[in-house]
This record gives sequence, C-alpha cells and structure tokens, in this order.
Amino acid sequence: MEKNIATREPLTKAELNKLFWRYQLQYLYCCNLENWHGNCYAYDMAPLYRKYYDKEGQRAGMMRMMDFLNTEQTTASVLWGILVGMEEQKALGADVDDEMIRTVKSSLMGPLAGIGDSLIQATALPLLTTIAISLAGTGPYSPLGPALFIVVTPILLWVYARFLFDKGYELGKEAVSMLMGKAMEKIKVAVQLFGIIVIGALSASYVKLATPLQFAASADADPVVIQEIIDGVFPNLLGLLLVIGCWWLLAKKGLSVTKAIFGLMTAVVVLGLIGIL
Repeated sequence: MEKNIATREPLTKAELNKLFWRYQLQYLYCCNLENWHGNCYAYDMAPLYRKYYDKEGQRAGMMRMMDFLNTEQTTASVLWGILVGMEEQKALGADVDDEMIRTVKSSLMGPLAGIGDSLIQATALPLLTTIAISLAGTGPYSPLGPALFIVVTPILLWVYARFLFDKGYELGKEAVSMLMGKAMEKIKVAVQLFGIIVIGALSASYVKLATPLQFAASADADPVVIQEIIDGVFPNLLGLLLVIGCWWLLAKKGLSVTKAIFGLMTAVVVLGLIGIL
C-alpha cells in the first residue's frame, strides 16, 4: 500500500452527502484575510482526508486546499464537486498530482465568482427579497413574506448547488481518465493560461493607480500632467507596475497577504498626503 494511504475504498453515497452538506452549511467557519476561503475548503475536505490518509497524508491534503481562494459559494459547488472527485481518484491510486488540483481550483474561482455574484447575489436574492416584501404587505403586515423567504431561498439555492455538485463530481472523476500523460500537461498549461488571462483582465479592470503630479516650465506656461504622458505611452501603466510589484513581494519574497494589505494602505495614505497619488 502506498505511503500515507489508509484505504482504497470509493466514497459512499452517505459520505458524498456529508461532503456536500458540510460545504453548504460550514463553508465560512474559518474564512480569513490571509487566504480568504482556502481554510474553508481545507476544513470541508477533512472527512475525505480522514477516510483515505494517515496523519501525514491528511496534513498534505489540507495544504493542497489552503491556497488563496475567493469565489461565490453556491455556484462554486461545481468546483467543490470537481475537487472531491479528483481527490477521491488521487487517493484511489490515479495519477493526479497536487499541482493539477491546485491549478483547477485557482483557475476556476474567478469565473465562478463572476457567474455566481451575477446570478445569485445580484439577481436571485434581490428577486426573492422583493417577492417576500410584496407578500408581507404594507399593513396589516403578513408573516407569509418573511416565512416564505426563509424557507424557499435555501431550498432553491441547495437544489441549484446539489445539481452543480453532482455534475462537478462526475466531471472530477472522468477528468482523471482524460488527464493522463501528455494530455494532462496540455490541459494544465491551458488552465494556467486561462487563469492568467482572467487575473490580467481583473487587474486591468479594477486596479487603478494615477498620479496628480504636474509641472510647468514657467509661471505662464501650461502645466504638463505626468499622468497624461504615462497614459499616452502605456495606459494604466502604474496599475500594472503595482500588480507586478505585489506579485513579486508575495511570490518571490514570501510576504504575507495581510502584511501586503496593510503596507499598501500605509503607502497610499503617505503618498496621498504628500501629493504623489
């Protein structure tokens, strides 16, 4: 038997149900600013690791899940199903390396967050809230609206999440047979490139950095605005440099996310006070 492996038995239906409900009901038990939802995924995957691995194997599995992750929980049930399927196949002896699991997780979190926030947070929940308010009336108030909202909302979300989880689990199991040898390497590169594209698009859209600095050759001359010159050469160059700088500090220098956040806050305040930003 492979080192750290405790059993080779597939997950039972009851164990799959436990993993689904653990994710749905205990997802945000250990959310934090360091790796956001990474600890949550590690905590929710613990029953699977306890089934398949000894203490050392459980520790290694938890570390696979603890990378930074931020997504919309309900829609990301499909990602949860994929990860459960891949982790199960890995424990059963399939050739699934740690990097592939981490790559799938980090690459899908952005797109699923966008879909989930638009569909659930910005559409379904406001719509259900509006219906509940209208049923509550304007006086005398009816308890039907709040009661219906409290009951119907989780049921609809859980049905949606269960469908995605089951499809994701099937995909995670099937993916193992497809991702072998050269095929695995090609898809790994494709997923990594997709993740890079998503991160690049998000960075260009949301990271804005500009300077108000300007100077004039004489008192009567029109001032030269530094930001206009920069934008003429490379639009949003300062934002790009900021992203690259943060990546370098986090990936190459080992700076923690918390220290990076507080460092950026301090730098923005100081540079803003002296007129550079």
